[in-house]
Amino acid sequence: MSHPLIRGLVKGRELVYIYGPPGTGKTRIGIHFFNLAGSLGLNPIYVATEAGSLIVARSLEGGSRVARTLDELVKVVCDALVRGSYVVVDTVNSYYRGDPDVYSRRMLAAVLAFMRVTGGLALGQASEFSGVISSPGVRVAERYARVLGYTSRVDDGKFMLRIIKPWEKVLLFKVEGGDLRWL
Repeated sequence: MSHPLIRGLVKGRELVYIYGPPGTGKTRIGIHFFNLAGSLGLNPIYVATEAGSLIVARSLEGGSRVARTLDELVKVVCDALVRGSYVVVDTVNSYYRGDPDVYSRRMLAAVLAFMRVTGGLALGQASEFSGVISSPGVRVAERYARVLGYTSRVDDGKFMLRIIKPWEKVLLFKVEGGDLRWL
């Protein structure tokens, strides 16, 4: 069952950027957005860029793609734009993290600009140091994404999605039966 806020974001084809450390539920949120977009008839595409998301992409019914390079990611998202598909990219900043040069910054901006038109979810890897979560590329992403948030683990299998843009909102969820249960 989808949260009314999440359903509204997907239905409205808003670009959402969610980042967080490994193991904080980002990929599960991506699957949830993908399935919700499918149920709304938005012809979703799930784009995998890293090993963990490749396994997920192969298990999804329908449109999943693999982008092994930054150039492939731009091409896949551009193709989705032409087809009018809703796009979920897991992990959009994977090719930016290693050496964020001018080229990778421009390509990340291009991907996010295309996704702003199609609507979708861009998931970003992040690190947590001294309680502060930061993500390479978040400064690029915040210029394009209407909604910006981050994930963290709470306890007892619970996770938190904290929306920080355009408003403050905290959503708690658990993974149950292959989907999310919003608490």
